This record gives sequence, C-alpha cells and structure tokens, in this order.
Amino acid sequence: MSELIQQLVEMEFGYQLLLGAVLLFLFIQLYYYFYYFAAPIRKLKKDFSTKSSGKRPNVSIIVCAQNEQENLQAFIPKLLSQKYSAKFEVVVVNDGSTDDSIDVLERLAQEHSNLKISFLPKAAKYMSRKKMCLSIGIKAAAYDTLVFTDADCKPTSDLWLDSIARHHSNENNVVLGASRVEKTEGMIGELIDYDNLFSTMQYMGYAICGNPFRGTILNLSYTKGVYYKAKGFSQHLNLESGEDDIILNDANIQNAEVELSAGSIIVSNRALTPNSYRHAKEQRLDNKKRYSTSIRTSLFIERASRMLFYLTTLVAILLLGISTQWVGFGIAVLAFLLRYLVQYYVLSNNSKWLGTPNHPFGQIFFDFYLPIYEFYINTIGRIGRKKWEMWRE
Repeated sequence: MSELIQQLVEMEFGYQLLLGAVLLFLFIQLYYYFYYFAAPIRKLKKDFSTKSSGKRPNVSIIVCAQNEQENLQAFIPKLLSQKYSAKFEVVVVNDGSTDDSIDVLERLAQEHSNLKISFLPKAAKYMSRKKMCLSIGIKAAAYDTLVFTDADCKPTSDLWLDSIARHHSNENNVVLGASRVEKTEGMIGELIDYDNLFSTMQYMGYAICGNPFRGTILNLSYTKGVYYKAKGFSQHLNLESGEDDIILNDANIQNAEVELSAGSIIVSNRALTPNSYRHAKEQRLDNKKRYSTSIRTSLFIERASRMLFYLTTLVAILLLGISTQWVGFGIAVLAFLLRYLVQYYVLSNNSKWLGTPNHPFGQIFFDFYLPIYEFYINTIGRIGRKKWEMWRE
C-alpha cells in the first residue's frame, strides 16, 4: 500500500489533477444515484403493502382523445371497470375527431352511466389544444379529485385507480404515477426504453426526496385546488405541452406522493417514430426553462458531472496507459467500473418495478448519447429545423 501511495505522490501534477477530477465527478454521480435515483428502490422496500386504510375520495378520470376510435373502444372499458370503493366517473373530451370516435363514445355512454362526454370543436384554434381539452374536462368533472391519462393508454390492472387515488385519503394534493410505452422496434425503441426508465426514476426519485418537479400526464393525479392555485394553464398557453410538469411548478408543489406498485403502471401503445420522439424531447426541453432555479441547477449538475466523468475517465485511461502509469491507470479503470456497476444496479432494479427493459449493454452508450442529442436538438438542430420549416412554408 505504501508503494502505491508513493507512486501516486511521485506522479506528475497533471496526472494527479486528472485523477482528482475523475474521482470528483465519480463522487457527484454516486451521490445522485444513491440519493435520488435509488429512492424508488428504497421506498419499495419500505412499502410492504399497496393498500391503505381510509375512505377513498370520489374521482373524475380525465381523458383527451383525437381520432382514437380503436383505442377508445379497447381502453375506455378498462377505465370504467376499475374496482373502486367510492364513486368515480370517466370524462372523455373529444378533440375535434374526424373518425368514428363520437359514435364509439355514445355507444359506451349508453352502457355506462359514469361515462361523461365533452368536446372541443375542430375549428377552435389554440396553441395547445390539449390544455384546452383538459380545462374543459376539469370544468366538466363532478368531483374534486382528478386523475389524468390518455386515450391510447391502458392500466395494468383493475386496481390502478385505487392504487393512485388511495394517497388522497391522506390529504395529499398530488400523486405521481408511472408509465411505459409499448416496445418500439430497433435502436429507437431501445433509446425510448432507456430514456423513459431514466426520466421516470429521476422525477420519482426527486419527488420521494421532497423535490417534485414533474410527472407524466399519462398517469397523474391532483385536486382541483392545485389546478386553480396554478391559475390553470393560463401561464403557459403559448407552449404545446407543460400540462404535467409546469403546472406543478406554477402551483409551487412542495410535496407529492408517488405510487410504484405494479398495478399502478399505465401502458401506452403510442407508436413513436424518430420524428415524434424528437418533437416530444423539444417540448420537454422548452418546459425545463420554467422549472425553479434549484431544480434546473440540480439537473444541470447531474448531467454535466456525467459527461465530464466520461470524458476525464477516458482521457485518464488513455494517457496513463500510454505513459505506463499503471497505478493511476488502475484507479481510472476502477472508477469507471464502480460507476457502471452502481448504475446497472439502480437501473435494473428500477426497470423491474416499471416493467421495462434495462438494456445493460447499451446503458453507457445511451447515458452518454442522450445529453449530446438533447443539446443538439435544443441548439443547432432546432435552428436547422426552423429553417427547414420556413422553407417548406
């Protein structure tokens, strides 16, 4: 051991500085993984029961639909047949559909008295029709507790509503659920799987640690009081999205409960293409500008330390290997392996409760690629896209 220390002491200052940077960024990454990203795993170990005592609130499930006749036929009955001890209704807002959606809904309404239908005219022009549909659904809702999902989504069990709404019995105003998408073929499918897994454990972990900043509109619940506290969607009607993250920031939500049980997951059969995935990423990046300074700073530190860890570790391995500084070389390799093993453990355990693939051999590539991809589409790629759209017009 004394010989190893002596070799480190005698190492050139530049190499010492490089190794110090590797260890610093490693420490920051391990902090995020153990504190935030592993928080859902810790919570699952503590929550032995997915049930809670107490009276359930009456609930309105809000669903927006545009040309979704097949999904409405397949999935609305799954919402209407939920096993729930209190009263609940499903409010479907038809967003100017031109297919047979309205016929499907009217037929279902004849069979189910707790199905309510509303609509937004196709001719109505708004920057975000989704927000207007949600506003219409909330105003039409008979009950104070609201649960949101989409027409192309299906719950994984008939206890989905109970698992989400049970937290409101403890006077919680916001409940975050999780969702996953059906497998999309090819590399883009693996990228979407990883991105959804990482973002889910990220916002769930932050919420568990007392810093909620977003959710997913595919599986989200809050009360009308939260909606009115945020002044509805009026403060970000100029954005296409934001109904699942910005509203939580506008309402200054400090605490949110999360639901992690297998029966609480929502599965979307949405067919994502590279273009639709890119568009969703652009919207999410726009929304981040509205997050609180502390959240934006925390997210930036994680991403910056991640990229700098990869870069400094790679440089250290190459330079120390070429110069035969084997002690320093070994430290850099061990740092890389340690982070990989911690990352693999956290990702694999989060993927189990979420029910999504882990892709252990691709995690390093996706982990490094996603920040670069997001930086590109938020800067150079967006400029090029705007020029292309202007040319087409």
